[in-house]
Amino acid sequence: MLTHRTIFFFWLPLALSWLLMTFEGPWVQGVIGRKDDAELQLAAFGLVMSLSVTIEAPVIMLLATGSALTRNRHAYRVLWRFVMALNIILTIVHILMAFTPLLDGYLGGLLGIPPEIIAATRPGMGIMILWSAFIGYRRFHQGVMIRQGHTRAVSYGTVIRIAVSGGIAIAFGAFSQMPGAQIGALALVASVGVEALYTYFASRRDVDVVLDTPLKNDEVALSYGAVLRFHLPLAFTSLLTLLVRPVIESGLATTPDAKQALAAFPVIFSILLVVRAGGFAWQEVVISLGKNESDLKTLRKFTWILGGTSSLITLIFAFTPLINIYMVNILSVPTSIHALVIIGTQLAALLPLFTTLQSDLRARLMLMNRTAPIYQSMIVSFVATAVVMGVGLRLNVPGIALSSLALTAGVLLEMIYLWRAYVPAAAKYQQQLAVPQPAGD
Repeated sequence: MLTHRTIFFFWLPLALSWLLMTFEGPWVQGVIGRKDDAELQLAAFGLVMSLSVTIEAPVIMLLATGSALTRNRHAYRVLWRFVMALNIILTIVHILMAFTPLLDGYLGGLLGIPPEIIAATRPGMGIMILWSAFIGYRRFHQGVMIRQGHTRAVSYGTVIRIAVSGGIAIAFGAFSQMPGAQIGALALVASVGVEALYTYFASRRDVDVVLDTPLKNDEVALSYGAVLRFHLPLAFTSLLTLLVRPVIESGLATTPDAKQALAAFPVIFSILLVVRAGGFAWQEVVISLGKNESDLKTLRKFTWILGGTSSLITLIFAFTPLINIYMVNILSVPTSIHALVIIGTQLAALLPLFTTLQSDLRARLMLMNRTAPIYQSMIVSFVATAVVMGVGLRLNVPGIALSSLALTAGVLLEMIYLWRAYVPAAAKYQQQLAVPQPAGD
């Protein structure tokens, strides 16, 4: 019988991995905040990260795809070719964005980002060319390791990544004149490259197990069409999730305090990533441990405990001097954006709870091989966020406050849509399981 103790120790390494990854942004921001022209470089670094992560969107869910579908030798080989093709395509997209007028058209023409911020962003984009390829390789093989139950190896890789990114950021911040956004980009791409190399060696044992597992006679061979049908809705979901940030940034760029707002938003966003880390990790836990109805009920109870605790921590952090200590002593962000960071974090305190519930519902739908409602719900979230931003700007709601309210509203409506899709799907799925199967000869 699945217990909360078992769940906790399975979830903990994955949560620590997510948590360590979320520390990477604040760590680098702390170095940039101590450099010259901190506001400009923080804004540029935020755009480098936002755009790079948007380009990598199709590979983010390879963790879920790898853990769900890598059942045997044939499946691994099909997925491996799929991953490599995806990595090559995304690297080409990144090159075009970094070295052609596409960057000016996207940031300037579409989002309305000021020219001086675009100029500071371009060199960082050039440094980050291999970001998507490194992430794609790592996420797929981490999925293989999670399927084999080796979650600790995933967190060890993240420790290495953070050590590398922190070391590079501190060294270049202290001993070079390189602009802050470029230091951040170099630290990030080098660290994920090292983590991808670690993942290669750490996953060898689990890959060998999969390669030694032949396709059973009664098992349907995984096809490229099946991979696309499973993964594309998840990839589209990731893309829409990541496009939410540019939508908010484009809105902030139209506000009277655009430079301060665009500098404060990455700091708020990184704080929210930290407090939502446990919720982000929850999806793979439910996929791996949700073997039967009893286990799923136990997992649902833990979902509420985890989400509620995460939001409580956010409330304590945002409404006490802890957030000031964080901004002053750890990040050293400009005092001009302190108030913006505080109000933005306070208004988003329920996001960790909503994120955990969202991960639980997504995982349950994946277990039923129903990924279409996941991207449909993300469309709802994307539209809701954009509408709230648009209406709020017309009503002259302060930009940073509006950004947090829009993020929260989008995730809340997404969660409601997932729930409405899950309830009838679960009932139908249980009816199918209850139908007696014909006896064999």
